[in-house]
Amino acid sequence: MEFNEYEALSVTLGEALQELAKEAKVKRNAALGTENESFQEGYLSAFHRVITLIQQQADIYDVPLEKLSMDKIKETDLI
Repeated sequence: MEFNEYEALSVTLGEALQELAKEAKVKRNAALGTENESFQEGYLSAFHRVITLIQQQADIYDVPLEKLSMDKIKETDLI
């Protein structure tokens, strides 16, 4: 099988976004009740928007979420 740089990029970005989103949720939870809460909430919201956009576009183009490494994260994980 030939190396496909576009597929590799898609998978790597999907995995990186998931990790960053999980970290953002931990930071948001840690910031609850502090002056940093609003910032962390907004930061997590940005990941929510980007990840759900990618998932919606994948659905439109019939690209399985597994191919983008976006199948392990759900919208509810980012709330």
